[in-house]
Amino acid sequence: ANYMALQETSFVTLGQRVLARPLRIRLHYGHPDVFDKLFFITRGGISKSSKGINLSEDIFAGYNCVIRGGTVGFKEYVQVGKGRDVGMSQIYKFEAKLSQGAGEQSLSRDIYRVCHRLDFFRLLSLYYGGIGHYFSNVLTVLTIYVVVYLMAA
Repeated sequence: ANYMALQETSFVTLGQRVLARPLRIRLHYGHPDVFDKLFFITRGGISKSSKGINLSEDIFAGYNCVIRGGTVGFKEYVQVGKGRDVGMSQIYKFEAKLSQGAGEQSLSRDIYRVCHRLDFFRLLSLYYGGIGHYFSNVLTVLTIYVVVYLMAA
């Protein structure tokens, strides 16, 4: 339990602070989030029409905010820890949800519109925070296979 609390602290506080400032690419990662109701209602709302296509609806709210000229900040009023099951099947299901969400995000028009509004360095952060993370993992594993094969030969 102590390990999970430390993991949550490192992700929520340190990671979210860096994404908010200096990277300015925090869109939405984790609950609880507080939305500015007036900002979103006057700019089309938060929800999307399809629950199946937009698996990660909360990050699409962040995309809509950036597209419409807003920013997603990180205010540390209260730290709230999330209870998580740490069994292998639950970890697999959670990772599958994240990867499916990243795949759907890469196919959406929202990410296309966001990319046209970001500078180069924020674009790199957005890429690695989404589908780029999975590409780099594949390249890392393939590189290890090649190195091991060449060392064995």
